[in-house]
Amino acid sequence: MDTLQISPSILHWAANQCGLSVDALVDLLECPSKHQALVSGQLTIKQIEKLAKKTNIPFGYFFLDTPPQTTRSSIPDLRQLPNPMPLSAEFFDTLDDVLRKQQWYLDYLKEQGADKLDFVGKFKFDQSVSIETIAADIRDTLNLTIEEQKKCAKFESFFTLLSERIENIGILVFRNSIVKSNTHRGLSVSEFRGFAIANNYAPIIFINGKDSESAWIFTLAHELAHIWLGESGVSNIPDKQKIDDYKLEKYCNQIAAELLTPKKLFLSAWEKLPEPKIEALSREFKVSQWVIARRAYDLRKISWNDYLRITEAGGKIKQHKGSPSPYVIYPIRNSKRLTRTIVNAAMSGNMMLREAASLLNIKPDTVMEMGRRRSI
Repeated sequence: MDTLQISPSILHWAANQCGLSVDALVDLLECPSKHQALVSGQLTIKQIEKLAKKTNIPFGYFFLDTPPQTTRSSIPDLRQLPNPMPLSAEFFDTLDDVLRKQQWYLDYLKEQGADKLDFVGKFKFDQSVSIETIAADIRDTLNLTIEEQKKCAKFESFFTLLSERIENIGILVFRNSIVKSNTHRGLSVSEFRGFAIANNYAPIIFINGKDSESAWIFTLAHELAHIWLGESGVSNIPDKQKIDDYKLEKYCNQIAAELLTPKKLFLSAWEKLPEPKIEALSREFKVSQWVIARRAYDLRKISWNDYLRITEAGGKIKQHKGSPSPYVIYPIRNSKRLTRTIVNAAMSGNMMLREAASLLNIKPDTVMEMGRRRSI
């Protein structure tokens, strides 16, 4: 088949859109014997079609002489890993989807005459207010007691309780492991674990569902701290670094740790609970052993080497078992609060069914069924 000459600048642009090098981009074509020709832009129509499909870049863009003028939504990149990989098309498409939903919700709230949420940016990142004060304010606002936390049977049940309390005060919580509803486009935990968008009317927390259930909890608390500080950003919380150079993220980590494991209660439990203490405290507070180990290290109960040993022993992400009903999954992906609002608007005739389906990335028939079930 005849080859065409594609502009090298287009290949570089396409690679950058995907967070890849040009070499890695052409490796997607699985033709190692023609690697150098592909890098120079010599591709067949079928190869261009394959690249377009794998990169989610429109086919026609590959025939331009210069890269198209495209703009991407963005939020501060606060990831704490050294030299993190560039944010991928999957991340940006997820961010765009969430922002589209947020804009609809903001318009809805405006029509309803909603007031500003006074907890967004209530405290500023200047460390003049104690960690304990901010964490206590978050817990009080959520109306969440430590007794409720400890009564939760599993990590997932605590995550559900915490996310429901967060949504009850007006924050939209999204949890998804794929882009929209596309099972062929998974999100990467190595790229990001969550992000927060601090908005006075419709703040947002997104959790990467590819992570472990216990990790969801700390990420949720971390992003919640971002909302209280009025600081948007995308996070990737490492478990094997001291991160002393990342002041905002360290501050949010400290707030999250105090929220989930209050210092006084943690130290008291540390003295009372039997060995192995890390496992016992993980069960007590319904947070991961990593969170407990980190807390113990910060409170000088274990050494850094002990901390590394603990995290390395339990560092693998467990695969989530089972496949819940799609009528359970869709509200989790799209925020239960937002899904309920959209479905109710569609069922009452205040918005077109196809618009509701488009916002939720589902079919109109599914919107109707969700409305009939009234179980969101």
